[in-house]
Amino acid sequence: MKQPLYKSTAIRAAAALLILTPLIFLSSCQDVRKQTITWTEFEPVYMSHEEFMNSVKLETPRDLENPGKIYFYNGYLFVNEIDKGIHIFDNRDPSNPLQQGFIQIPANKDLAIRNDLLYADSQKDLLVFDISNLDQPELIHREEDVFKTMANHPPGFTTQQVDPSQGLVVGWREVQREEICEGSCHSHPASGFRVLTAMDSASSFGGGSQTGTGGSMARFTITGEHLYAVDWNNLFTFDISAPAAQKVNMQHVGWMIETIFPYNENLFIGSANAMYIYDISQPSVPKQLSIFRHATACDPVVVEGNYAYVTLRDGEHCPNITGTNQLEVINVENLHNPKRIGLYKMLKPHGLGIDQGRLFVSEGEYGLKVMDASDPYNIKELRHIKDIETFDVIPLDGVLMITGQSGIFQYDYSDINDLKLLSTIPVYND
Repeated sequence: MKQPLYKSTAIRAAAALLILTPLIFLSSCQDVRKQTITWTEFEPVYMSHEEFMNSVKLETPRDLENPGKIYFYNGYLFVNEIDKGIHIFDNRDPSNPLQQGFIQIPANKDLAIRNDLLYADSQKDLLVFDISNLDQPELIHREEDVFKTMANHPPGFTTQQVDPSQGLVVGWREVQREEICEGSCHSHPASGFRVLTAMDSASSFGGGSQTGTGGSMARFTITGEHLYAVDWNNLFTFDISAPAAQKVNMQHVGWMIETIFPYNENLFIGSANAMYIYDISQPSVPKQLSIFRHATACDPVVVEGNYAYVTLRDGEHCPNITGTNQLEVINVENLHNPKRIGLYKMLKPHGLGIDQGRLFVSEGEYGLKVMDASDPYNIKELRHIKDIETFDVIPLDGVLMITGQSGIFQYDYSDINDLKLLSTIPVYND
């Protein structure tokens, strides 16, 4: 008797499956491949609490190796050596800067100065130095446990978790990782990862006191008798009317806060996706006035008159869409309703500075751009210096101070059409 068609078909299919299944498994085993994937990431550098508390000291001058923030005060140039401390240069003759000394400060990234008192971060603490005698700076106060987040944020991708049992994180070192995987491997763990660096300085206005000047990448700034600082999310306010600085306020600002810049009675705070404007007419209680949203990117800001200048960039350490490299001009005459009035394409803009309509934009590995911003609605490029690497700038009294991975450069810009190189402090490293 013939079997129904559907039954015979099912039997034949089952028989075929039994025959093919071992072949499929055999083929899969033969196709398994091993691949080696590599990537670069950062791992934390630890220091015991005892060593940390006893490591601040004055040293003889040392070479620049990894310069970060710059700060000018009373004829002297202070240069942060990232996570290591602060170089001091006698810059009264900018054509011949002289090394004065080095203050060793673990996990240091920022500084500000008022009335011969230098304020510097050291991991979680705020340190105050008396620098009335620059041959012998003296640590006079340590405000402990005021900064909670910045030291534990790496300057790039990491798979490492911070382990408090190993001590305090005082830096991050770059390491190469390697992993062997089998089969169809995905790209390395760091693929597509973006994070902001902590290398960020801002002009300060002293309200009659003697206060220094920083750049646009700052997380510290001083106005009057108050020091303002930002970390990953928060704005801190310190009363510095007495040498023992006292934290009087902390408030949440937003996401991935980068820089702070004071102008008149306001703070302009740059983040990864916005510029925040705060009123400090009541200095101990900053009040948010407005938020100006922009593309997600690294974002320093400077202000002159009724206009704010913001650079946005993509790149290895910035959380954004590739291709966002631009200068934005924002009308802030109405602080409650800032409006963008201009956008200019750039190469890889970092810090910037402005002095009486003369705008200087650091273009990272692409050098420095000198621009005419006397008409904020129509900014013009005057010159592009391509043979230096730049991170941030301070234009002050005709001298342009520039920091970058290759060193500190100073130019005379008294004639904006004829910049003249005054001096170079080179970087020495391996």
